[in-house]
Amino acid sequence: MKKKILAGLLTVSACFALGSTSFAATAPTTTIDPTPVSNVTSSPTYEEITIYMDSGEQRYIPGVLRELIYNDGAIILHENGWVSAVQYGAASIFAYDASGNIKAFTILVDRI
Repeated sequence: MKKKILAGLLTVSACFALGSTSFAATAPTTTIDPTPVSNVTSSPTYEEITIYMDSGEQRYIPGVLRELIYNDGAIILHENGWVSAVQYGAASIFAYDASGNIKAFTILVDRI
């Protein structure tokens, strides 16, 4: 009787062992392909900024490259990025940074 019980237990344990290995063998395997952080790029941003100035006032416009789009004589854009308000009017300046981001500045000069 003991031999039959022992044989039955061995049979059951063998079935469990074979069953668990077959499940492990059929499980799908996936590999993660991480993208290095240096290869991640973002698209340039665009931002509109309105600046109110009085005649005679000066402000700095940040950016690597500044481009004067419109000026009705209201400002003087200096090469170093400073803007001098000289008379009543408006002007538009695009400033680019090293990452290609664009800031569009609208400068409105008021009378004193």
